[in-house]
Amino acid sequence: MKERSQKKVNIISIRMSDDERDAIQRLMDKRGKKASFIMREAFALFREQWEVSRGEATH
Repeated sequence: MKERSQKKVNIISIRMSDDERDAIQRLMDKRGKKASFIMREAFALFREQWEVSRGEATH
Protein backbone atom coordinates (compact mmCIF):
# COMPACT_ATOMS: atom_id res chain seq x y z
CA MET A 1 0.00 0.00 0.00
CA LYS A 2 1.38 3.39 -0.96
CA GLU A 3 1.60 6.10 1.69
CA ARG A 4 0.13 9.40 0.50
CA SER A 5 1.78 12.75 1.07
CA GLN A 6 -1.63 14.46 1.38
CA LYS A 7 -1.92 16.64 4.49
CA LYS A 8 -3.94 14.90 7.17
CA VAL A 9 -5.96 17.24 9.38
CA ASN A 10 -8.85 15.11 10.67
CA ILE A 11 -8.68 13.25 13.97
CA ILE A 12 -10.85 10.29 14.95
CA SER A 13 -10.61 8.76 18.42
CA ILE A 14 -11.58 5.17 19.12
CA ARG A 15 -11.86 3.05 22.23
CA MET A 16 -10.28 -0.39 22.20
CA SER A 17 -9.36 -3.19 24.54
CA ASP A 18 -5.87 -3.70 25.90
CA ASP A 19 -5.53 -6.73 23.62
CA GLU A 20 -6.43 -4.68 20.54
CA ARG A 21 -3.98 -1.95 21.56
CA ASP A 22 -1.27 -4.58 22.12
CA ALA A 23 -1.90 -6.01 18.64
CA ILE A 24 -1.56 -2.55 17.10
CA GLN A 25 1.63 -1.95 19.09
CA ARG A 26 3.12 -5.20 17.77
CA LEU A 27 2.33 -4.11 14.20
CA MET A 28 3.86 -0.69 14.89
CA ASP A 29 7.03 -2.28 16.25
CA LYS A 30 7.28 -4.86 13.47
CA ARG A 31 6.70 -2.39 10.64
CA GLY A 32 8.25 0.73 12.12
CA LYS A 33 5.06 2.72 11.53
CA LYS A 34 2.92 4.96 13.71
CA ALA A 35 -0.53 3.94 14.96
CA SER A 36 -2.21 6.40 12.60
CA PHE A 37 -0.58 4.73 9.59
CA ILE A 38 -1.60 1.25 10.78
CA MET A 39 -5.19 2.39 11.33
CA ARG A 40 -5.39 4.17 7.94
CA GLU A 41 -4.08 1.01 6.28
CA ALA A 42 -6.62 -1.13 8.18
CA PHE A 43 -9.44 1.19 7.11
CA ALA A 44 -8.32 1.07 3.47
CA LEU A 45 -8.33 -2.75 3.55
CA PHE A 46 -11.75 -2.81 5.23
CA ARG A 47 -13.19 -0.36 2.71
CA GLU A 48 -11.81 -2.38 -0.21
CA GLN A 49 -13.29 -5.64 1.14
CA TRP A 50 -16.61 -3.91 1.84
CA GLU A 51 -16.80 -2.55 -1.71
CA VAL A 52 -15.92 -5.93 -3.23
CA SER A 53 -18.55 -7.70 -1.11
CA ARG A 54 -21.18 -5.21 -2.26
CA GLY A 55 -20.09 -5.24 -5.91
CA GLU A 56 -18.91 -1.64 -5.67
CA ALA A 57 -15.21 -2.16 -6.41
CA THR A 58 -13.78 0.63 -8.53
CA HIS A 59 -10.41 -0.96 -9.43
